[in-house]
Amino acid sequence: MVAVLVLLAAANSPSTSDRGPMVIAPIASALLGNAASIPGAWSSLATIANPAAGPTPSAPAASASGSIPKAPDRAASLAELPVNTALTGSEASAWARAALAALGAPGTAANVQTMVDWFANEGTPHDLNNPLNLQTPYGGSTVSTANGSSPSIHIQAYPSPADFVAAFPIEMNKGSYPAIVAALKAGTGLEGSAATPQIAQELAIYSGGGYDSIPASGN
Repeated sequence: MVAVLVLLAAANSPSTSDRGPMVIAPIASALLGNAASIPGAWSSLATIANPAAGPTPSAPAASASGSIPKAPDRAASLAELPVNTALTGSEASAWARAALAALGAPGTAANVQTMVDWFANEGTPHDLNNPLNLQTPYGGSTVSTANGSSPSIHIQAYPSPADFVAAFPIEMNKGSYPAIVAALKAGTGLEGSAATPQIAQELAIYSGGGYDSIPASGN
């Protein structure tokens, strides 16, 4: 009892006055016979004994938008794409399948062809590991002007192909491209009969008015 009274006095001392109101109640309650509060009293006593430790921090809360998507494993095998290098052939198909997988879209023939033709729409110049000239920062990417756009456009240069692949679904799901996302997730691609007026409008938004179809008119 004496030890407890000493600790109570310490709780009310000037050096710990900011903690006093929090510890006196559970300790007093325990002394009055409320057994349920004893663990709280001992916890408070421990805090007094080691004030530097403070309360145990809580785990970070999940963000409202959910966790940041990760690139699929297949993205790790993609070859680096240097600035202003055309993405063609089997390499283009591999990038297409990785981007589609990250979006949660199937790798149908129509989808893969759409992605390959979309890369061609953007063509060269383009930025490092960014065949679609995405504007979404990811993985330590930096704003680049290798594609000829001003810095205010925020075209990204990605440290690795996997960063581009992870950034693709983030950019597609920002709200400006619902028809594009829906068509890719349906596996129909964005060409031919799938090229609806809404998709054309969204492609025009994406390209800043540069094209409204895949392949671009005249390609």
